[in-house]
Amino acid sequence: MPSWCAYNSLLQFLIIFILYFVEVLSRNDNHHQVLKADVGQDIIMSCIFDENKIEQVSFMRQMTGDILSLGSELFVHQSHIELKRFSSNRLDLKLKSVSQNDSGLYTCMLNDEKLMSFLIEIFDEREIKILFPPRFVWYFPLEGSVSYPENSSMNLSCHVFAIPSVNITWIHKNKNKQSKNIHYGEDLYLSSIQPSDSGLYECIASNMYHTTISRAFYVTVQYSPRVLILNGTIRSFPHETILVRCEVCSMPQVDHIYWLRQDQQIKDVNIYIKKQIINDQCSESIMKIITINEYQFNQYECKGENILGYKSDYINLQQISRVRKVKPKIYTDEINRNGRTALLLTKSHKKKKNLTITTTESNKIFLSNSFAKKIEWFWLLSLFINWIRPV
Repeated sequence: MPSWCAYNSLLQFLIIFILYFVEVLSRNDNHHQVLKADVGQDIIMSCIFDENKIEQVSFMRQMTGDILSLGSELFVHQSHIELKRFSSNRLDLKLKSVSQNDSGLYTCMLNDEKLMSFLIEIFDEREIKILFPPRFVWYFPLEGSVSYPENSSMNLSCHVFAIPSVNITWIHKNKNKQSKNIHYGEDLYLSSIQPSDSGLYECIASNMYHTTISRAFYVTVQYSPRVLILNGTIRSFPHETILVRCEVCSMPQVDHIYWLRQDQQIKDVNIYIKKQIINDQCSESIMKIITINEYQFNQYECKGENILGYKSDYINLQQISRVRKVKPKIYTDEINRNGRTALLLTKSHKKKKNLTITTTESNKIFLSNSFAKKIEWFWLLSLFINWIRPV
């Protein structure tokens, strides 16, 4: 029994010793030599090793994984890094005039075995040690939605306090939800704004240390009515039905759309006017004239009006006269029968033709009779001359 107790006690002692040894090793493995310096000072990292093993010693920067030296040879070509052999079992790596970029963990290695680690902390006396998240201290306008007249100027502002200071970016998102960066800085100024400048404006503040903050403004650019009659010049016969369409866009929307003729509002019983909304800015008015009469052919005016003013567009309704077509009299017709052309004459035409033929024939007979009489007289005259001439 006593032997068993001794064996048990020895076993507990061994377990405690092993745990202690492992803890000591882990502490040594995680131990770093902390070297602190201000910007501009020099830092020396000394690595001690067994003699005659200098060629197996190297310095490494853990942050970047760069091997700075191997043995007594420096691998990097940086003017502020020097490697010096202090003794047969000591190498010194010197960083001259350090900056904050030199901060980090450096390791001295013997082959793959870590000999020493150096944690370098660089301080700048000018560095701000207190961080403060961004907060809006002032912005303009105070309302989330604001309106500006067309061709006016627009001012938006976002003032933010933070440590370190923030960068402010302005983003514009139009009504088609297309966004783009338009400005950097606290104040946004736009001159001669147009309806296309309407939309959402957002200022975003960030200092890369804290969560970004933003402020949004919805801007509406107001403008007077823009009137367009969609028909061109209309030409029509009387007693037909005519449709005239007029589109009016404005912001705010028009209060009224009027149809005028000779500067007088239309009150004809056969004219009907209908208005319909297209979107948040545009409306359409349709004028329908049923069985238009000749007195209603004239110039018409479509007029839109809102709080910023009014605009008009015009159209002419022109009458087309009905021309009576008279069918010409036809005296002859040509009819093609079996490849031959026959001429058909009307009765009156035949009568005229017969009269012409009769007159021509009578003239011919008269001419022939007079010629015979002349020959007869000439023959008698020749006989008389022969009779009176002496033998």
